[in-house]
Amino acid sequence: MIGSILIVVVILVGLFVLLSPLESLDWWASRGERQVRDMLGHGLVARPDGPRPAAHYMVYLSGVGTLGGELSRREQAFLDALEERLPNSRVVGDIFPYSVENLALMQRTTAWIWGFLERMREVHFPRLLPMLINLRNIAQVLVSADPRYGPTFNVGLAREIAEALVRQGYRPGSGQPITLLGFSGGAQMAVGAAWFLDKLGIPVDVISLGGIFGDDPGLDRVRRLTHLTGEADRAHWLGVIAFPGRWPTAPLSYYGRAKRQGRIVRRSIGPITHGGERGYLARRAHVPDGRSHAEVTLDAVVQAIDDTPALPASG
Repeated sequence: MIGSILIVVVILVGLFVLLSPLESLDWWASRGERQVRDMLGHGLVARPDGPRPAAHYMVYLSGVGTLGGELSRREQAFLDALEERLPNSRVVGDIFPYSVENLALMQRTTAWIWGFLERMREVHFPRLLPMLINLRNIAQVLVSADPRYGPTFNVGLAREIAEALVRQGYRPGSGQPITLLGFSGGAQMAVGAAWFLDKLGIPVDVISLGGIFGDDPGLDRVRRLTHLTGEADRAHWLGVIAFPGRWPTAPLSYYGRAKRQGRIVRRSIGPITHGGERGYLARRAHVPDGRSHAEVTLDAVVQAIDDTPALPASG
């Protein structure tokens, strides 16, 4: 039985990798190019019925384990705590970063597959099969980081982020900086979307929470990227290993240039793993000073926002 499951997983992973660029390419060919041209031509339009503008906006982009649509209890509790600590900020958490049109996996014709995998994940058996949710989203991370397909995907994601900001009262043309908080693979999606957001007149700061991201052109437009990592988090090193542009031997890459200009800062925030019961959002695991891992992460994110200087956008 295990062998059969393994064969199914290998076949599905291969399909994910081969078909992953098609969603964004189909969107661009059928309606995306027109939508983007309209947005560039007419600009973002404020909503007269929207809420009052906030002093600061943060957009949260989930990790690769999400189905989209709804945040996990840990994520929602973390964002609620973040809003309490930042009363002048408005946190946007309804973006599914692994879709070019913000379409959750449970809103598709294949929803029955993802629902089945989610139920399997909840009962923890078999463990290999539910990982297909992560692998599907990882394939989209690779699309975003790919210089061939990434621009198409990233412009669609940026468009969705911009429209979500306007729905929350963001003032188009104000030049007000926003913060993209990307967890795990969400960091690549944040960096990828930054180029077009800047093109729309929305300056971007990025906070990477155990983020896996590549040498993306968006780094030229990010005002500041704060890379928060746990000492026991090995997964975030995948970004360094997988993307040669992040190696020390590539000082002229997008990443190398941003690093040299002081726009990328890495901070270790304690004995935290990438996920699970000792991960960034864990509430039962504690550090020696008594704070939970979630509280440590919360403090680090708030500090990163407070420490972000008024740097001009590069490029």
